[in-house]
Amino acid sequence: MRKVAWVAAAFALAACGGKTDSSPPGTDAGTDGFVHPTPSLPCPTDQPADGASCTHDGVECEYGSDPRYTCNWVATCSNGMWSSSTSNDAWCPTPQANPAACPATYGQPGACTDSDVGAPCQYAEGWCSCIFVGGPPTPDGGGPDTSWMCFDQATMTSGCPKSRPRLGTACAQGDLECDYSPCGTPSGLAVQCDSSTLTWAQSFGSPCAGASAK
Repeated sequence: MRKVAWVAAAFALAACGGKTDSSPPGTDAGTDGFVHPTPSLPCPTDQPADGASCTHDGVECEYGSDPRYTCNWVATCSNGMWSSSTSNDAWCPTPQANPAACPATYGQPGACTDSDVGAPCQYAEGWCSCIFVGGPPTPDGGGPDTSWMCFDQATMTSGCPKSRPRLGTACAQGDLECDYSPCGTPSGLAVQCDSSTLTWAQSFGSPCAGASAK
């Protein structure tokens, strides 16, 4: 399986994705105990092997039960073959409790440092995370500042699920876009209901929609 970097620093791959005893709507539990897309959809029940044949080019299928897709595997159907990838997210699996770096409250995140980048901070109002503003640091040590960015669940578009749906699971409203990411972190994903398959897929239209600096 190939891996893609999530942040500029090279982190060791953590064991991401956990088992679950219950499945959210539009999913079922595969034979390995992980949450998977329903078999009635274009996604296989179990994660397909790289190079296995597929019939719905462009379909993305997420495997794993972590709330952040960076801690799960994503299989993509391209040119009639499956290819899977995951990230080198050092904060996987997502901690049950907020890391010590996280602000005490959603409303007053305060400052963050380079070492806090990517920290997943979850509150009743939504997610916050420390990000590099304007891109990653340069090799000579220079580069942009770091800042907390937050996603407010109250800004979610009407019709969008409160929690981010897994890629490849069923949706009902074609072309509906739902952004669950403050500029790419920490849930890290904006999704759109693919009108041709009525499944959730990544959306690249507005990576910072719904996000605000704190």
